[in-house]
Amino acid sequence: MKAGRLRNRITIQKQVSRKDELGQLVNEWVDVCTVRAEIRDASGKEYQSSQVERVQTDCKILIRYRNDITSDMRVMCNGTYYDIKAVLEDVKRTRLELPCQKGVRYD
Repeated sequence: MKAGRLRNRITIQKQVSRKDELGQLVNEWVDVCTVRAEIRDASGKEYQSSQVERVQTDCKILIRYRNDITSDMRVMCNGTYYDIKAVLEDVKRTRLELPCQKGVRYD
């Protein structure tokens, strides 16, 4: 993996549940790590949902290999959030490919 292609600094986050002051469960996103990555947009579409036009972009994020990344996490880069759909590792375990969706979030 060529380091020159890893020009984006991303933060990988996971969702955790905690109790607030009233004892109710609250879900929040906490940072797991900050790494360098390559982000490639693959395809996109526009659609109507609840009478609102939405845009969804499918993309791939490539990072160096880590064993603590799962598909329930998300990626944040420059204020944009990417939902991780899968974690694909190569045979040599030198990099991870993260197929993601950008632009759709319901939480």
